[in-house]
Amino acid sequence: MKTTRKRLITLLVLLFITYTSCNQDDSIFEPDAIDNTDTNTVDEGNVDEGNNNESSDEGEITLYRINGDHLEKIKDYNVSGNDLKLQKDTKKHQEIWALVKKIIPLSHRNRINEFVLYNGEKGESAGFVVQSSEDLSTWKMGIAIDYAYEGGFNANGELAYTIIHEFGHVLTLDKTQVDSSITENDCGTFFTGEGCSKEASFINQSYQKFWKDIWDEFATAGEDQTKQEAFYTKYSSRFVTNYASTNPGEDSAEVFAVFVTSKNKPTGNAIADQKINLMYTYSDLVSLRDYIRGHLSSNAKQSQSKSSRNFLPEPASWKQASSYGKANKLHCSH
Repeated sequence: MKTTRKRLITLLVLLFITYTSCNQDDSIFEPDAIDNTDTNTVDEGNVDEGNNNESSDEGEITLYRINGDHLEKIKDYNVSGNDLKLQKDTKKHQEIWALVKKIIPLSHRNRINEFVLYNGEKGESAGFVVQSSEDLSTWKMGIAIDYAYEGGFNANGELAYTIIHEFGHVLTLDKTQVDSSITENDCGTFFTGEGCSKEASFINQSYQKFWKDIWDEFATAGEDQTKQEAFYTKYSSRFVTNYASTNPGEDSAEVFAVFVTSKNKPTGNAIADQKINLMYTYSDLVSLRDYIRGHLSSNAKQSQSKSSRNFLPEPASWKQASSYGKANKLHCSH
């Protein structure tokens, strides 16, 4: 009996150790409990070296799974140098995620199931989204961690603008707006690249009202920057930024970003103003605008302290607003 009892105790101890080790490998953290006193500390204990076995092809640093308010680490990529330092600095990961949570309410976070931090110089963008399911029900969001801290966390509201822009892509391209089962040949509305936009969707209404009559000129410009600039110059009153003229997908995301960051509803007659006012006709978008503005400060001067650095930028003020994206890539990098 004593021998059996000892074996049972030993088995229970082994099971406990195994269970604890598995849970630690998940690397689940709660960003609401962020310690902002030292965001530059490299926390060696939060890096799961066992996951560093996949090369980073496009600057990826760490990939997470989104579970409501929490992130669960899927893997660390095999990186070195400053990327490795950024990978280990999980306080920065948490701080970025906390800002994402302020912008995207829990009720909409189920549309984004993966979150990747990457090197913006290698990825050539500040942020992106890409579908992670064929039916467009879930998306992966990426944020360039180096750009997020360029000049300081969310300097000039740049990071907040990027997150809002990328969220705009999801809102205007997910399965509630686009039917991925319909091919381009069978599509009677605007074909986004992911699928056929629904009749009442914002991107289709915007295309029909503001893009259809200039589509041939847009297609001719392609990705020739000189022609892109000429196209924008000719139709500048139609776009909230130069970048919005890249294509209808980027236009929709930029309109959403300006719609959110602008304090007042436009009163002008320019087509750019009409696009923003079109968003006011969608009650769910108005609710999201109110949510984001309610969670972020609109006063940048009051937001320079470490305890309050989550603020909205000036509308259309991000540093590459005057640039142009890839016209043939209908979305979704910024």
